[in-house]
Amino acid sequence: MKATSKISILTLSLFSLLYCSRIERETMPVPTDGTMVKMGEEEEGEEIGKRDAWLELIHSAGPGVNWRQIEYDNRLAKVRARLDGSRGDCTGGSEVFAEGAFSGQWLERGSINNAGSVFDTEYDPDADMIWLVSAGGTIWNSDAFGSTWQVVNQDYQFSPGVLKFVPHDGARRLLALADRIPHYSDDDGQTWTAATGIQHTDGWGNVYSPVVLTGDDHDWYLFAKPSYWEQVKLYKSADLGENFQPIKTMYSHEFERFALCQPHHSQKLYLAEKDDDNKAKFYRMDLAADTLIPLPTASDLYFNEARTNLIGWQDPDNGDLRLLCYVRDGDVNTVYRSDDEGLHWNELGDLPEGPWEVGVFISPSNPDLMLMGAVDCFRSLDGGLNWQRVNNWWEYYDNINGKLHADMMHFSEFQTPNGTAFQLISNHGGLNISYDGMNSVNNLGQEGLNVSQYYTVRTDPINPDFVYAGSQDQGFQRSAGFETGQPGSEWFEQVISGDYAHIVFSNGGASLWTVYPGGWVSHYADPQNQYLTGSYDLESENESVWLPPLMPSPFSGENAVYMAGGNIEGGPGSYLIRLEAQGDQVIPSQIDYDFKAESGGEVSALATAPGDSSRWYVATTNGRFFYSKDAGESWEQTLNFIPEGHYLYGQAIYVSKKNPNVVYFGGSGYSNSPVYRSLNGGKNFLPVSFGLPATTVFELAANEDESMIFAATEAGPYVYVLAKNHWYDLSGSCAPTQTYWSVEYLEASRTVRFGTYGRGIWDFQFDPDVATNDKPELAPVGLNVSPNPTSGAFRLEVNRVGERPLPAMLYDAGGKLVKKWSFQAVPGAPFAKDLDIAELPSGIYYITVENDGRKESAKLIKQ
Repeated sequence: MKATSKISILTLSLFSLLYCSRIERETMPVPTDGTMVKMGEEEEGEEIGKRDAWLELIHSAGPGVNWRQIEYDNRLAKVRARLDGSRGDCTGGSEVFAEGAFSGQWLERGSINNAGSVFDTEYDPDADMIWLVSAGGTIWNSDAFGSTWQVVNQDYQFSPGVLKFVPHDGARRLLALADRIPHYSDDDGQTWTAATGIQHTDGWGNVYSPVVLTGDDHDWYLFAKPSYWEQVKLYKSADLGENFQPIKTMYSHEFERFALCQPHHSQKLYLAEKDDDNKAKFYRMDLAADTLIPLPTASDLYFNEARTNLIGWQDPDNGDLRLLCYVRDGDVNTVYRSDDEGLHWNELGDLPEGPWEVGVFISPSNPDLMLMGAVDCFRSLDGGLNWQRVNNWWEYYDNINGKLHADMMHFSEFQTPNGTAFQLISNHGGLNISYDGMNSVNNLGQEGLNVSQYYTVRTDPINPDFVYAGSQDQGFQRSAGFETGQPGSEWFEQVISGDYAHIVFSNGGASLWTVYPGGWVSHYADPQNQYLTGSYDLESENESVWLPPLMPSPFSGENAVYMAGGNIEGGPGSYLIRLEAQGDQVIPSQIDYDFKAESGGEVSALATAPGDSSRWYVATTNGRFFYSKDAGESWEQTLNFIPEGHYLYGQAIYVSKKNPNVVYFGGSGYSNSPVYRSLNGGKNFLPVSFGLPATTVFELAANEDESMIFAATEAGPYVYVLAKNHWYDLSGSCAPTQTYWSVEYLEASRTVRFGTYGRGIWDFQFDPDVATNDKPELAPVGLNVSPNPTSGAFRLEVNRVGERPLPAMLYDAGGKLVKKWSFQAVPGAPFAKDLDIAELPSGIYYITVENDGRKESAKLIKQ
């Protein structure tokens, strides 16, 4: 949740037990003094817009470059690379990486108890299992008690909108959206195939208002457009998600002017539309002819500022139909109902707040029970006439099990095999269930739903048992026992609610600082045990960096940090702001140098040289880079980024511990290199990107001798091996396909600790024989296919075969395995084989060969 007003702090039940103490489990941590509730966090539209704009800025790219499509391709490449079909269960132990340079293994570390946001849900009544899509894009399932959560698939990033089982060939098919494209799976989510007929050409392309019809055919309808200004089209799939065809071009490019609705217990599909005058129009779809039949109306109804919406319920006994929608006039949201298919609309009453995208929900089992979602959940027990708040969002922190977390994401209802109806409420704190029409709710995500969305993870520099995390919507968190406890996912205490990032330490590591959106910086004098000691709230004009970065003061003994401004005077400009802790006060000052005036961008990354407190470095949102040799008294700008830095958002700076002149600089890398390196203290940079896909780099770290540089990126975890001048994917067969926001290296345990935005903390632990010069080099596979393109026949060539059988896999463009071969060949000799794929349809394929532990892929085009 995001701030919308001046900060006030309420200590809720300060001496009550933390929620984990209420759950009677021997594995629970010792109770503490409760969670501080940060008031004024409601996630209003303005703040959502600021965050979305910041995320787009971070992923800056040139005209016509679709960074989302690039990242989708990056994820598909990882799917193809996992030839053995591993789902990332981490049971395989150590793996070899970087062409034999080192080996190690992945460990999942939690949080195990602070679930993040989840979206769509599905229910399997035969197995009594709940399925869901998390905000990080992972599919999960569990028993109906929430006690057996397990990952179904974390190789893709699934999008909100659809998660549904449909019958298929005597079994079942699972439908979902992945990276905004419809996908289907015939093996319960283990492998997926992308539908044809829908594509996106920019970041604004998407699908909207999907409906999978109940009944015999399960046709799938949705709106889609490839780019921002393209007109929205209505699409239909008549083959359970395999292919989509456009059936109607709508009049506008704005998704929110249209909505689809299949009323509960009905075999009808309706379309609602808001015209240029904001007037509501309604249509019924002729499902046989795929045409829209306008519905007459006796009086005009105007959606006005409300997004187009429509819900419905049909009496399964007598066929009576009720349709409902809401309209917005200023701050007033009014519900209307029609009992004659839209001919007449009767006003029911006003909603207590404006609904978010989750909208208004009507219960299939009881049409008088309705839900509405915004920050809080509201319910009506009389069909929409009157509404009551289920609970205030801040009540959650005093009753984790029995109250709803803030920010409603999805409502659904299912029935158990014995006919008992239950509601599932998805929110930014996980998933809740109700069996009594929302009179009471239970939290299904209290253990094992490991979907924490972390911006920053840091280990205490004094006691590595303590680990801290800054999360999206689940507050600033801390955990103890990371080194002394059993390996595995850990329990975290939520110290204070909200969103936090950029955790740094000062005062010799004894003090901790972190930042909240908009520049509210909090200081913890005793982070292992206490709540915040003091804080400072920045209010100024130029704050496009939604979570402004922090760096510790480089001067020993100072209890101070520097923040990327902003201007403490409240006006324009982007300065380095010094924050010093003095007792329970935080005293601000700023360096008199306006980076915005000098570069046109705002400060987005900052660092100092560990071995030289006078050497400072700053990057900006538009790719400019600055360096200072006198601790910020004067600055010089790196000249080689002035002409080419426009599409480089500077996000990460790593300065060598051994040589302050060696600087690595990372950021958005879709129209330029994601990483650069300077050997002369920032005067000049050269790209260092061989082996690294086009992606955004969020943070950089290094091992003890700096022979390896680790990168947390949008495309996953990567390592740069200096001796090879090459980046390597560090995912292996275990690490989840996620956005990796943070990385740190722990020398004592030789562990690389990553924070992900959707799967919590993941540690990569080096094996004892980590030294690179002790590892044998692996020769390249030397894969070649010809002719390419081919009409069917082609020749596969490998320049040298290892000691093992030679497997080859052929994947289609959606990542589905379509052919598999295994060849016996002479070790040490070249290999060639004539193959044929004449039976496969035309398109793009990828052939992957594994040779003595090394994998290589080549694109193959079938004409």
